[in-house]
Amino acid sequence: MSFKIICTGDVMLGENVHHFKRGIVSRFDGKYPSLISENVREQLSTADMLLMNFEASLAKDNQLKKMTIDRAVYVAPVQSLELLKSIKSQVVVSVANNHFGQHGTASAKESIKILESNGILVTGKNNLPVEIEKNGFRASIYGVSLVKDNHFEGSYFKSSYSDLIADLKLSEKSANEVRIISIHWGEEYFTSENEKQRKLAGELSAAGFDYIIGHHPHVIQPFSKIGDSSVIYSHGNFIFDQNFSGLTQKGLVSSISIPGGKTELFISQQRRFRVTGLKQVSPEQLEKFCKSAYHPKKPVMMRIRMKLELLLKFYELNWPIIQTFTLRMFKK
Repeated sequence: MSFKIICTGDVMLGENVHHFKRGIVSRFDGKYPSLISENVREQLSTADMLLMNFEASLAKDNQLKKMTIDRAVYVAPVQSLELLKSIKSQVVVSVANNHFGQHGTASAKESIKILESNGILVTGKNNLPVEIEKNGFRASIYGVSLVKDNHFEGSYFKSSYSDLIADLKLSEKSANEVRIISIHWGEEYFTSENEKQRKLAGELSAAGFDYIIGHHPHVIQPFSKIGDSSVIYSHGNFIFDQNFSGLTQKGLVSSISIPGGKTELFISQQRRFRVTGLKQVSPEQLEKFCKSAYHPKKPVMMRIRMKLELLLKFYELNWPIIQTFTLRMFKK
């Protein structure tokens, strides 16, 4: 008997400030399942469990349409969950990230309630895992963010590189238990992990974690083995409206088979926000890709490209976007 787990990159089914009224919510109203192609849906549906990093809060469709730009960004309509429900796997989402919590505790709590009422399991609310038992195995899935969050109000599990092991308060690991952690860490737009990530990955491995599933940089980072533990430092974006760069439209999808721990890696590709396909890569090919894409000035370069996308698509801009960025310029 086996247990198959698939993990994807970041999933953000709302719109960021650059794409307000011109992004995913506007273009996929009433047709969210079409955000992934049928062949990708079929591949994801082969998993017993699908783990995603959920980078938005939720609101009822009619409420979202009335929200101003400052309240509506990184908020997905409830109807967007039809996409996740169209995948024939048990979906688990981690909400331990800055964008899920950016609209406050009340919004986060309501979003968790909506997710769970739609059959989606939620981890990252606190330091306790979601547990799934299947074919004689027990998967314990933890979620945590280590990223600075100026809006943090306690709506998800947040820790630090130095305190995480203590904050988890781990119990003794059972013989049939598989421990997985979805971890929000690293530095945005770097295709290489940093020393703090490597050090903590070693500590998590020593603490009994079998799979360390990284998020936050919005670009792919390498795969590594530490003892018997598998580490993917960043899965990049799976569905996210960061269409200003080819790098931010690629993500990593990992497929884990238990027992044995065989891990297969696939690069996902977004086109016009849709995930159109998965291409299998080896760990060596992934490493080569990450090295070729690395540049020490990459975060600066990416933020310039972000603004260029606005200029090139000026004909799509609406007054709330123009007003927001005009006010930001004067504040500087």
